[in-house]
Amino acid sequence: MKRIFKPDIILFAIGTLLLWIVLTIFLGINLFEHSPIDQHTRQALAWKKGEIHLEQDFSWLELAKYKGKIYVSFPPTPTLIAFPMVLIFGQNTPNTLTLLIFTWVAMLFSFFILEKLTKNRLLSFLMSFSFFWGSQILYLSMRGTVWHQGQLYGIFFTVTAFLIALYSKRAIYLIFSGLMLALAVGCRPFYLFMAPVLLYLSLQKHSLLKTILFIGIGLLSFGTFLALYNFIRFDSIFEFGHNYLPVTTIQGYPQFGLRYLLRNLKHTFIKLPQWIPSHNLLTFYGEGTAIWMVAPVILLGFYFFFKRDVPLCEKIIGGSSLAAIWLMLLFHVSNGWFQFGYRYSIDLIPLSLYFFGRSFKRLKLWFVPVCAFSVIINIYGAFWFYLFRYSL
Repeated sequence: MKRIFKPDIILFAIGTLLLWIVLTIFLGINLFEHSPIDQHTRQALAWKKGEIHLEQDFSWLELAKYKGKIYVSFPPTPTLIAFPMVLIFGQNTPNTLTLLIFTWVAMLFSFFILEKLTKNRLLSFLMSFSFFWGSQILYLSMRGTVWHQGQLYGIFFTVTAFLIALYSKRAIYLIFSGLMLALAVGCRPFYLFMAPVLLYLSLQKHSLLKTILFIGIGLLSFGTFLALYNFIRFDSIFEFGHNYLPVTTIQGYPQFGLRYLLRNLKHTFIKLPQWIPSHNLLTFYGEGTAIWMVAPVILLGFYFFFKRDVPLCEKIIGGSSLAAIWLMLLFHVSNGWFQFGYRYSIDLIPLSLYFFGRSFKRLKLWFVPVCAFSVIINIYGAFWFYLFRYSL
């Protein structure tokens, strides 16, 4: 507790929260607003009634239809967060404020992860702030839509899983680390590919048997719920419902396929923002803009693979998790439209945080312009997304 309540940490926590609130208000967003893209709120209302399907369809929401019933196709962890909010506020939950607070806490947890890995307090302050304010996390955190919730709650629970693994003194606490990762899977299913990294982290302090046992218990405790929840709704433990969305059943687009690879590669690495003279506006592609332009801070962690003092087995484990997640994104039917930057890139941030912490121990001067550029363009991106929205 003494570590948490040091003056510089308190100042960092309060200062960044105030910055977040001020920028959100400056963009004209009501912190207490309820986003109408609210599948998780409606699912929580259904749970309150003892139902797992919705009573009616809503034209503005992505909903799955199976055997004559209507279901929320997004994994249910964010619904667990929405449920107590529904009990207090009814349908008009403050899902924007809730998301912002969880994201802010995830940033603070990231500081403690980086401090543990780098042993450098100033570097940890700079990079935890930059990873969150210098990526698409910033604009996503300012409105509680279903897509934003899935990504940011997933980051929160993954970061929490890593934090517990790094700081756990007793192996039994790894149960909570496994549980947090399972909750992250309940936001973004491919976060399951983070498990090898979590196991590796835990093995640095605990035996193989205890690590597998306790993380396994945590994963299975919520993973079993996810499997049963899927089976009850869609007759498959692996089906969350996306295969029963209209885009799949009516338009015929499969969830994953080689046909999406070239498009997604272009928007991940090639497409650049352009200046539009008629609008005096730097604008971006709604389907995605190259991540090295809109979030270069994420790429700093990839130096991990060139570090000679990082064991080869650690590089293989980290690289395998990274490759698995990135391939899932590149072969997916959706690329995050409509967006600023390339929002799916933030799914890599928990790994990039870990990679960075294992790669750097000192604050290098060239970090400053990279971080500054990342933060500035993402502040601009928040203005572009919420106020301008003129897309290429």
